[in-house]
Amino acid sequence: MCRGATTLHGMLDIPEKIVKYVNDYKILLVEARRNDLILHNMNNVDLFNLLEIILDKKIPKNEAKKKAIQYGEEHQVDKSVVMTVAGATNSKIDYNAFEKGEMSMCTLFDEIAKESEIKGKALGMIETGFDFDLSEGDILARLQRKLDISLQQAQEYLNMFKKQAV
Repeated sequence: MCRGATTLHGMLDIPEKIVKYVNDYKILLVEARRNDLILHNMNNVDLFNLLEIILDKKIPKNEAKKKAIQYGEEHQVDKSVVMTVAGATNSKIDYNAFEKGEMSMCTLFDEIAKESEIKGKALGMIETGFDFDLSEGDILARLQRKLDISLQQAQEYLNMFKKQAV
């Protein structure tokens, strides 16, 4: 039995004066890692099978990656499913490359790993910058130069990690 919120209003703290303007959608929560759903749409089957593989904490990440890639290739997983998995794992991928057919499960995981590595480096640089009392402008410049990223990306990382670093 579900004891948590089952509607959007139940999940959000909405000010009383605007609550009537926010639709109250019913929400069905599913445990992505383990479930006993009987799905008839192959894309949904693939989505939950991939999430189960990726979120399995009993196996090392590299093994999970190999299993997911193998699954994706054997089952010819639809690109929309791969993009959904990318979204669920909070990964930034090049959707234009995906549209051209240049993206696969393998390159998706490479992108995830690359993004994680860059985030880790950014966090370290931001923490070090604040430790040495560098200005935010100097930290942004270092992020851009060292990580070869745009000012906008550098600002996103700074905003993301500023509270952790201070």
